[in-house]
Amino acid sequence: LKPGRILMRITEYYIMHGGASFLNDHAQTIQEVLCNLVGEVRPRGLAYVALVIEALLRSYPTEGGSLLFQCGLVKRFLEACAANYWEKDDCEPDRVIVLYLTALARILLSNLRMLSNILPVVSSSGEVFGEEQLVSMYISKFQVAGNGAHGLLFQKLWAILLSSFVPPCEVSPVINNYALSRSKEIFSGIFSYILRNVNADGSNLLSYDVGYDGEEEDIIDTGADRYELLLQETSKKDAMATLCFKDFLSSKLCNLPNVLGHDAYQQFLQMIGNDTMAELERLMGSN
Repeated sequence: LKPGRILMRITEYYIMHGGASFLNDHAQTIQEVLCNLVGEVRPRGLAYVALVIEALLRSYPTEGGSLLFQCGLVKRFLEACAANYWEKDDCEPDRVIVLYLTALARILLSNLRMLSNILPVVSSSGEVFGEEQLVSMYISKFQVAGNGAHGLLFQKLWAILLSSFVPPCEVSPVINNYALSRSKEIFSGIFSYILRNVNADGSNLLSYDVGYDGEEEDIIDTGADRYELLLQETSKKDAMATLCFKDFLSSKLCNLPNVLGHDAYQQFLQMIGNDTMAELERLMGSN
């Protein structure tokens, strides 16, 4: 029996069931448990740790993000992402990086200004992982993020974050400029995909979960139905999952000509292409 897996499921359950009072009473314990596990377990074990992180950030993105920042876990997420970006020999695999990037997306969507406090990451040899590299990872790993039943939810979270980087993004002109330079990939490859595949109300998105193994089923089977109901209820309150991406992106695009100015906006249109813009307008105009 893997007691750590059971502990993660119990902690996830209490975060969902106990609400803010549980979080306030046990914040330090949650920090200590997560700090002892993140970066110290194998990918399969990290999948269970992510249950707790996702439950925390799904219901309490601002408070949860602050909690993870204060205990150094946000920095640990970014260091792992940087090592993967630099293709270090001992870096975490993509399936772990996707979990870290999703946690970071939830945190940044609740507080974009945290960017200035967490980047850049600099290696001992002087390599720099900054805002451009972070945006690049959200683009390059987007397809990998779609793996699993919960993949479409992760991809939507990433798309919302990327759209937040499109001007106006008062937090970072570097991200503004870099996001615009990657407009073709972001708008045609990512935004169009979300508009085509995600229901406006997010009703076809499935929350992150990890399948039970044989040992866990012997212990948890009797409570599985209650767990599923609780997960469904908390998922309905997930502001990012239920956000209408179509309306969010439409608002961004409507403001873009004024934000960029005529010449820069024309360059943007030329970069993404007429076909992509026509496709976006069709998808945003459909019911």
